[in-house]
Amino acid sequence: MNFIFPQFLWALGVLVIPIVIHLFNFRRYRRIMFSNVRMLKDIETQSRKTKQLKKWLVLLTRLLAIASLVLAFAQPFLPHHGGKLKSQLISIYIDNSQSMLAEGENGQLFEVAKNQAREIIRNVPQNSKIQILDNSLNYNSNKIFSPANAIRLIDDLEVDYRPNKLGHVIQKIQNIYQSQLWGTNHAFLLSDFQKQEDLSVLDLDSNYNIYIYPSKSQANHNISVDSVWLASPITHPHEPMELIVRIKNHEKSDEVSSTLTLHCDGNQQLVKSIRLPANSSEDFLLTINPSFSEWISGEIILDDVPITFDNSYFFTIPTNPKIRVIQLGKYVPELARIFEQDSTFQYAHYEVDQLDYSLINTCDFIVLNQIDNLSSGLIKQLLEFVNSGGVLSLFPGRTNDVYAPLLDQMGLSRYGKLSIQKANISPSCLKLDFYKDAYKRIPPNIFLPSINAFYSLKLDMKSEAILFLKEGSPIITQTPFGSGTVFQSAIPLDSNQNYISSELFVITHLKMAFGNGRTHSLSYEVNTTNPIYLPINYSGVIQLEKSDMKVLTDASLDNSGVRFWLNDELSEAGVYTVRQTNNEMLSKVALNYSRDESHFTFFSDKDWRCYFQRQG
Repeated sequence: MNFIFPQFLWALGVLVIPIVIHLFNFRRYRRIMFSNVRMLKDIETQSRKTKQLKKWLVLLTRLLAIASLVLAFAQPFLPHHGGKLKSQLISIYIDNSQSMLAEGENGQLFEVAKNQAREIIRNVPQNSKIQILDNSLNYNSNKIFSPANAIRLIDDLEVDYRPNKLGHVIQKIQNIYQSQLWGTNHAFLLSDFQKQEDLSVLDLDSNYNIYIYPSKSQANHNISVDSVWLASPITHPHEPMELIVRIKNHEKSDEVSSTLTLHCDGNQQLVKSIRLPANSSEDFLLTINPSFSEWISGEIILDDVPITFDNSYFFTIPTNPKIRVIQLGKYVPELARIFEQDSTFQYAHYEVDQLDYSLINTCDFIVLNQIDNLSSGLIKQLLEFVNSGGVLSLFPGRTNDVYAPLLDQMGLSRYGKLSIQKANISPSCLKLDFYKDAYKRIPPNIFLPSINAFYSLKLDMKSEAILFLKEGSPIITQTPFGSGTVFQSAIPLDSNQNYISSELFVITHLKMAFGNGRTHSLSYEVNTTNPIYLPINYSGVIQLEKSDMKVLTDASLDNSGVRFWLNDELSEAGVYTVRQTNNEMLSKVALNYSRDESHFTFFSDKDWRCYFQRQG
C-alpha cells in the first residue's frame, strides 16, 4: 500500500493519548463505611467485569476513529504492478504559445509539435488513457481521452496568447495523477522550452516519467516593441503629444535594422528607419498629432520577420483628460482663477457640510483651506483618496487643532506656533526638482513675494521642503503617502495677500495639480489577471467590442476609478471600445500580447540533464 500524503502518518502518534487515559486512572475514590456489605459484594464483582469490558471497547473505538481519520488524510492506494495499461496515465503537453509560430527545419514549430503528439498517440495501445494539455490549461486538461478523441482535440488546437509556464503544466499533471490514483505517469513535453522560470520549480518523484521533445527555431534574430509611454503625463486637447517607444533587439551578436511605423486612428502618421546594436534596447521619441475625437487609438508597427507576434503594439490615449480639482472650506478667489480659466481643469468649490463624499473618489487634486470641522468619515475618505494616488493640499486657519486627527493618521507633524512677522522666501527654492521646467531661465535677481504670517512647521523624515524662507524655515512641505502626495502649507491665505497674488502661488499650485499619480494606462496585456482601470465614472455592465467581437463584463467603482477583469474572455490583441449596454461609448482600452517570449533564451540539453540528475 502507498500513500499520496504519507507525511500525515506521523499523526498516528496521538494514539498514545487514549491508551494513557485508559491505563492510568486519575479518579480519586472515597471510602464509605457500611454496617453490612455482604449483599453488595456480589453486585460489585459483576459490575467490575462489565465496566472493564466497556472500557476496553471504548478504547478500541477511540483508536479506530483516530487511525481512520489519519489514514483518510494520508489517502492510501494500492499501486498496480505488472504493466497493467489501465494504471498508466499518458500526459501530452503541446506548447501553443506565440513563439511556436517560428519556423524550424521541418516547418512551423507548432505544427511539428502537433505531428509529434499524433505520432506518440499512434504508438500507444488503443486502450490507453491520455491527458492533453496546452498553455490555456482549460477544462479539457482535467479530462482523460481515448487515443481517437485525443487526436481530434490536437487537430482543433490553435496558437494561444499565453506564454508557456512549465511549472503550471507539471502541477496540472500531478493533480490528475494523484486525484485519480494512477500507478505511473508518462509525460511527453513538446515545446521550444523558452526560459520563463527556473527548472527548480518542477518538483517530481519517481512515479513520473518525463520525455522531452524540444523544437528548435531557425530564427537567428528578433526585435520587439517592448513598451510605449507618454513623455508628459499631461496632454492638452488638439495639441501635439510626444510618445516614447522602447524597441529591443534580442539578437546577441549582430546589429539589426528595421522600419518603425506609427498609425493613429487608422491613419499613418510616421515612418522611421531604426538601427539597434546587438542585445540592446533604445527609446525613440515620436510626435502624435491628435484628431478631434475623445480618444486616440494608435498602433506601433515594426518590420521584422520571421517572429511577428511582438511587432505590433496598440495603445489608447484620452485627448481631453481633465484634471478634477475640488476646493474645500473658505473660498479663495485667487485659487479658483488658476483652475477655472484653464480648460485642462474641472474645478468646483464646496463647503464641508455641502460635499458629497462620493465626489472625492472622482477627483485628482483637493485643497483644504480653513476647515472648521473634519468628521471621521471625511478623514477616512481623504486618506483613501491620497493613498490611491490623489494629491491633497492643506492650508491652515487661525485654529489648527481641527487638522490634528488627519495629520496624525498620515504621520505628519502638527502645526506649531503662529509667527506674525514679515519674512522673505529663499530664491534657492526655484532650483529644486519640484520647480524644474517651471521657468525657462531663473533671473539672477528674481523678486519673490514676502510672507506676513506663518506657522512653524517641522520636517518629517519622509517630507521635503519645496518652499522655505531665507533663514531656512519650511513653509510648504511635500510628503508621499501611499500612491499619492500631501502638501502641507504653513501660510494662512487670509493673511498673505502678497503671496496669493504672485506668480509663484500660481506655478506652485499648477505643479501640485499636475502631480497626481492616477494616470491612464496606455495598454494592458491580453493575459493579465489584474484589474483594468479606466478614467471614467461608471458602474454596471459594460461591453468590450472590436469588429464583430463583443464581450460583456461587470465594472465597479473604487478609489482609483472604474475597474474590471478580462477573465480570459478575450484572446486577440487590439483596441477595444468600451460601451454601456445602451451602446453609448465610455472609453477605449488597448490589449497587447505578452512580451515574455520575445527573447532567445532556451533550456539546453545540459540544463535538462542537470535537472534530472538533481531529481535522482
